[in-house]
Amino acid sequence: MGKIDDILAEEATAVEAAELGADQKAPLPEGISITRGHPRAKNLQVRFRDDEFEQLSAYAAAEGLPLSTVVRLVVMKAIAPVGDLEAALDRLETDLAAVRRKALSV
Repeated sequence: MGKIDDILAEEATAVEAAELGADQKAPLPEGISITRGHPRAKNLQVRFRDDEFEQLSAYAAAEGLPLSTVVRLVVMKAIAPVGDLEAALDRLETDLAAVRRKALSV
């Protein structure tokens, strides 16, 4: 095996050992979230300057949302047809969830 294969094998072994010894009921470390399976399977790479990324990250944190969700919401809002009821309801649901998170975190 090559050097990369050796490193990957070592990491896989370490992860498996950590999973076996992990307390499944322990809280997740800060900044870690679990996502469930969903139909979104396409990825898009977007490049930002450092200051743009910091602003976007701060906004996402203030909204209590993952960064990828914020970017997706902005893109979907930009391409939604005017008067699209489903898009409007999705935005309303997202906004309500953000307000709920803010209210309950105080």
